Amino acid sequence: MAQFDLIVIGSGPGGYVAAIRAAQLGLYTALVEKDSGLGGTCLWRGCIPAKTWLESAHRYEQMATLSEFGIADVDTSKMKADLNAIIARKSKIVNKNAKGIEFLMKKNKITLLKGFGKLMGSGRVEVKGETTEIYTAKKIILATGSVPRELPGLEADGQSILNSDHILDLNILPSHLVILGGGAIGVEFASTFARLGAKVTLVEIADRLLPIEDESIGVELSKIFTRSYKIDCKVKTKITSVEKKDGSVLCKLSGETKEQIKASHVLIAAGRTPVTSKIGLESTRARTEKGYVEVNEFMLTAEEGLYAIGDIVNTPWLAHVASDEGILAAEHAAKSLGKAIEPHPINYVRVPSCVYSDPEIGCIGLSEQKAKDLGYPVTVGQFPFMPMAKANIVGEPHGFIKIVSESKYGEILGIHIIGPKATELIASSVALMAGDVTVQALIHTMYPHPTLNEAFPEAARAVHKQSINI
Repeated sequence: MAQFDLIVIGSGPGGYVAAIRAAQLGLYTALVEKDSGLGGTCLWRGCIPAKTWLESAHRYEQMATLSEFGIADVDTSKMKADLNAIIARKSKIVNKNAKGIEFLMKKNKITLLKGFGKLMGSGRVEVKGETTEIYTAKKIILATGSVPRELPGLEADGQSILNSDHILDLNILPSHLVILGGGAIGVEFASTFARLGAKVTLVEIADRLLPIEDESIGVELSKIFTRSYKIDCKVKTKITSVEKKDGSVLCKLSGETKEQIKASHVLIAAGRTPVTSKIGLESTRARTEKGYVEVNEFMLTAEEGLYAIGDIVNTPWLAHVASDEGILAAEHAAKSLGKAIEPHPINYVRVPSCVYSDPEIGCIGLSEQKAKDLGYPVTVGQFPFMPMAKANIVGEPHGFIKIVSESKYGEILGIHIIGPKATELIASSVALMAGDVTVQALIHTMYPHPTLNEAFPEAARAVHKQSINI
């Protein structure tokens, strides 16, 4: 029976990063993965393939406006989206990244165990692949991820009723795509398929799109979706049933909108479910609540030596969060095994979130309402991209940057961006908040011209109603 210092179950961005960090710290490490390739949901069925679709849609949209940029004699009327080519490019990028992760495992001398990993108690892990083997470890990190949530009566069939896994390999452009769920997954696929030429209806049970973000973001996104892409955004509405009939799908809606929609395809994008069943948690003292594994600030469960990270814990379901949690768990495990390392708990208030729709969204910190709920005296400043030279140059003069600040001392509590390159601009926001930059300091920070970043000091001036460019 092989014994390791650490076994990591799951090779997503939390698991493989945890394994690498543990190996760097001198732990004899193994990584368990049931899929044929490494990388987990993020690489194979989530973040990366979805972004390749988004990039294809963005390029397609740009081609349709070539004449506006002085590129003449191009017959864009003959353009069509080749979904098979999009899928092929997606697969090529995914496979390239998977091979990169395999290389990192070899480089860091991490043992790969192919099969389904299950806890057996007392530091034992069963790996069921071509054969079934039992391994032991001094420490174990669970990183088993999540799967698309199934809704009773709205089960996906992979043909006309899809989940977020299925749609990544859809090779026929829907004539009418109805999407249930106005969160990040839903709005990204709405943006993708609307730009590729499909009619899109987006259904969200909350009172706005992206309900976990600052209210102003969801409201603005709905306006842009409706105006620029003719996406029919129906909020305070749910799909109560779907029926396949005569090659179409009939969707019955209830709530604020009560009607029946005939669509070619339906995408169920109503969240994800943590993979915590059938992995042997019952053989340990680890506790779960609503499917999530309970952990302390070092990602340690109630079972000594057992850690849980990523989508199976009740923290933001983001790849970069899982990676940081993996590093934290690996470092805490290494310290308990005598390595000279000081792990630092994660500050979840300062986790950046990104939505890669068009327009893009990037947020960090507290929303305006959350800051008020926590008792802060709040002042906000908001500045649009419309008057910014660079936004007009790139042809995306929409959206805004919003700063939520503490009124008395000018502490920046949150930054919320919707507009061009928002997912890149949020990186600047991470640095600002990590450095505890105040609104006043940001006002006096110089940014190069012309750049999109110039909107930051303007938004800071807007807190004090001193904006110069509007």
